[in-house]
Amino acid sequence: MSNQKFVCPYNPTHVMKVTRAHHHVVNCRRANLHKEFVICSYNALHHYAPEDEAKHLETCPDRIAMIDAIHVTYGMKSVITGNLTMPPPAQRQFEDHENWDSD
Repeated sequence: MSNQKFVCPYNPTHVMKVTRAHHHVVNCRRANLHKEFVICSYNALHHYAPEDEAKHLETCPDRIAMIDAIHVTYGMKSVITGNLTMPPPAQRQFEDHENWDSD
């Protein structure tokens, strides 16, 4: 089990194991609604002030890890992995037994 420590973004005196962090952050956010923090789109444990959003998203370690996971580097060339092709459109034919003009 991980012994990493997590410092609460709402109250730096709240220090706990990372395994308890998700539960704690949800409760602490409810208790600190006056702090209108933004939640990082790369890691739900990252809560920060709106004015720090641009800096955080630029330097977020989880963003960098995700980019590294998506890209495979071959020498000096970066290639996006995975199947990026669009499937062909589905060809559907419907049998219409109704004749609206015969009424």
